[in-house]
Amino acid sequence: MAQQFNYVEFKALDDLVRFVAGSPKPFLHHIVINGKNIYFVQVVGFGGGRAVYYVEREEKFDGRYIIFNRFRDEVSFSDKLVSDGQSVCVNVLELKRTNIFSEYPPK
Repeated sequence: MAQQFNYVEFKALDDLVRFVAGSPKPFLHHIVINGKNIYFVQVVGFGGGRAVYYVEREEKFDGRYIIFNRFRDEVSFSDKLVSDGQSVCVNVLELKRTNIFSEYPPK
């Protein structure tokens, strides 16, 4: 029996980063599907329910990390890890393929 995923699409990458920044080990997955850059994270709930939070962008951002400054509420990009106490460094993991999106865009 196939398990159904719930999908949540954010309007902006900044909102997805704010959502992920609260995680103990913040990271995002990145994959290109149908020419679109998809950044996402899968969340598994206590009851076994799963949701995919994502954002679609035309262009890929420059850098390996997304930096969220909690005090200034700013999002920036970097190739280097930042550890300044004010910021959360979100690692972007590049995927070769995934079956999370069995169809794209999801319906």
